[in-house]
Amino acid sequence: MDRKLFLWPVSVAVFFAFGKMNAQNSNRLIQNYYQESGQIAQKNGGAGVIILNEDASKSLGVNVVNVQQTYAGLRVYNALGKVMIKEDKIISEKNDFKKDITVASQKKAKESFPEDLLKQKLELHEISKVDYLPNVYFEKNGVYVLAKELFVSDKNSADVWHLLADADTGEVLAKDNLTLDCNFTHDSHSDSESESHGTQYSDSEPATAGFAGASNKVSANSLLAPTNASYNVFPLPVEAPTFGQRALLNNPWDITFSPEGWHSDGVTSYTNTRGNNVYAYSDQNNTNSPGYSPDGGSALNFDFPFDEGRYISPFTHRDAAITNLFYMNNKMHDVFYKFGFTEAARNFQTKNFTNLGMGGDAVNAEAYDGSGLNNANFSSGYETTINGQVYLAAPRMQMYIYDRTQTAADPISRYQYNTPATAVSRPKVMTGSASFGKLLFDGQTVTGDLAVSVPADACTQPALGSLTGKIAVITSTTCEYGLKVLNAQKAGAVGAIVYRPSTDTPIAMGGGTSGGQVTIPSINIGKTEGLYMVTELGNGNTINATLGNDFNGFKHSSLDNGIIAHEYGHGISNRLTGQGYSCLSATNSAEQMGEGWSDYFALMLTTRPGDTSALARGMGTYAKGEPTTGLGIRPAKYSPDFAVNSYTYGNTNTVSGSHAIGFIWASMLWDLTWKYIEKYGYNSDVLASTTSGNAKALQLVVDGLKLQACSPTFIDGRDAILQADLVGNAGLDKCMIWKAFAKRGLGTGASAGVRATANDQVESFIVPDECNTALATQDIKKEDHKFIIFPNPTYDEFFVGNLDASSKDVQIKMFDMSGKLVFSDARDSQSKKAVSTKGLQKGVYMVRITQGEKAQTEKLIVR
Repeated sequence: MDRKLFLWPVSVAVFFAFGKMNAQNSNRLIQNYYQESGQIAQKNGGAGVIILNEDASKSLGVNVVNVQQTYAGLRVYNALGKVMIKEDKIISEKNDFKKDITVASQKKAKESFPEDLLKQKLELHEISKVDYLPNVYFEKNGVYVLAKELFVSDKNSADVWHLLADADTGEVLAKDNLTLDCNFTHDSHSDSESESHGTQYSDSEPATAGFAGASNKVSANSLLAPTNASYNVFPLPVEAPTFGQRALLNNPWDITFSPEGWHSDGVTSYTNTRGNNVYAYSDQNNTNSPGYSPDGGSALNFDFPFDEGRYISPFTHRDAAITNLFYMNNKMHDVFYKFGFTEAARNFQTKNFTNLGMGGDAVNAEAYDGSGLNNANFSSGYETTINGQVYLAAPRMQMYIYDRTQTAADPISRYQYNTPATAVSRPKVMTGSASFGKLLFDGQTVTGDLAVSVPADACTQPALGSLTGKIAVITSTTCEYGLKVLNAQKAGAVGAIVYRPSTDTPIAMGGGTSGGQVTIPSINIGKTEGLYMVTELGNGNTINATLGNDFNGFKHSSLDNGIIAHEYGHGISNRLTGQGYSCLSATNSAEQMGEGWSDYFALMLTTRPGDTSALARGMGTYAKGEPTTGLGIRPAKYSPDFAVNSYTYGNTNTVSGSHAIGFIWASMLWDLTWKYIEKYGYNSDVLASTTSGNAKALQLVVDGLKLQACSPTFIDGRDAILQADLVGNAGLDKCMIWKAFAKRGLGTGASAGVRATANDQVESFIVPDECNTALATQDIKKEDHKFIIFPNPTYDEFFVGNLDASSKDVQIKMFDMSGKLVFSDARDSQSKKAVSTKGLQKGVYMVRITQGEKAQTEKLIVR
């Protein structure tokens, strides 16, 4: 098919040309600033600064530049700074530079480390890839040692480790797992019988990591018009299959942000689920490389059948699931490009059409990933330039399938007895899966005689060869699951059954620190069946069994737009913070808010027309097998109402894990969003208007990510949002922001304590004095105080906001376009009652609001 050239939108082209012209002056400005200010001066000299990236932020109206301190030509680890430039002037600068650097004497740095040494240091069974960045200086006991910075990819799991090691000895100075696991399962709790069952949390990774050259350069007038395409998907804001129906969408891309559509990368046009922003495919064999992807043919028609149910396998409809995964990744790209996750801000694209940033890092989205169940993860990769050399690693998203809700009467089948007949006739019992080791897909099985581990808990390794060819039977007490199964594997086992000796309720097993080395399958069962196996084997009887999975009734995470948005959100928050990788590590900051930003993005993209602050939102209800009104996987639902969600900053001292801490941060952002909606109104499509309250809130949060420091605390995140309002909005919403955060304990007196300490946070409900006065904020100035109606458009009800806090009653009248009165109501100013539009014809109405001498008429669209 012939494809005609077309011109890129002029406004966008001009904007980026402006950004490039400013970038030419930035290095000179920054170098002069630091030389004149003396902030990098060292007693021995040799200090400098390099630019890591520069983002011309349209919303903030400034260039945001991330810089790093150097010494003797090498980077100083985590000595990062942030500079804002406007009209060729530095308007803001802050840094974590190091003073008086003293370098320890040491031997010549090694070029690289032996792979066996890395496996030993990281407790890995196999390594698939090792990538090195230039050497850095790392602070150790008050002096700086030469260190190697590298990324190590585990061959048997999604894990990629970011490692700082002494350049001579290989001593590990710092390590961080860069793969962020987000367990959405309905049985993700740990077993209290074990010391550490189910470590579900870690941190982000490069998937197809590899160094690439400079970004591809394409002039604006060489762009090719996209070919028409159609996709049968769950369209936003539908959260998941339980929330709505699929729809056939034609050309759903934003031509400004995906100028060649979704199937071309400027060089190659694809007919499968591959394009400039994402390559979506199946990775059932856990090879971390492209497998099957559906093909839409020359017409790019991705209309595939879909169904799910108790007796339907999710593999039957993989084309539909992968198509939805492709659609959603592209939508996340287009939506957040508008809000500032652009090429210059290190977004994910193969070809960077603006010539800014670096190309070559589209998302690798892996559906049906074979590395586990009931989970999803995202690895942000990295893109950075160091001394003129580009270092690049593409991101990877791994989407698993989710088991169904099981009961004793209808258990999930993961094993069967083959002999003796007395065992074969026993009824099946409920089983739990493992988030590590081999997942038996597509009829794969493992068969062997059962053998009781010696020791019974396998917390120390059974004798070599004692379990060769056997399926080990192990008690769940004492140590983590991954270690138990690994020790059985080392003793020759081909599989493992871990039983709980005190309950018949099985759980999903987390891998802990050893799960990445496990290559055999394992399952979890309860007390009765476990003790039956142990007793029979103890009596000298032989039991032969097969491990295998019946996937009928399981769910597709690739059809859950909330989960996909959450995972992609990790890429956004990681790439926008500091150096673009490793800055949101729970290792460096106990207040790791990454899970919070991801939840928030998922909430914002799946908020429906007609939703109000009164609607409490669960997270992950589809994956958990709950109705849409369920609690989901967080400690409480998201709601500004303290009767529903009363978590405050002080609760970060007592909750456990990144997901729970992130939940509290997202609760604050969700409260803030509804304050913006009350003030500025609501539009269910955040792309429709930059002036709607929800769009303003989302923009503010994204801008805050760009302005915050590496390893931020809640305090840092709050201050970055306040700074974003100051820079981009002249601080007009300052007090509204302060009040929203102070409501949940992040007021002026709040303290984060020590970054690496998890339980020393101090909450405060105080706002600045200026926000306590009647004239402090614009949102309470009488002359600026306008009534609002939201949501608008609406489906079945709307609310009236910004009413005066007075004793004067409020009159609400609604007229159709012929002038006919269709609704009238009088209420007091404190009423939060909704106005129902059920039964009204679709169309445009006029709403007249009167309170005392103040009157206002607003247009309302009913759909």
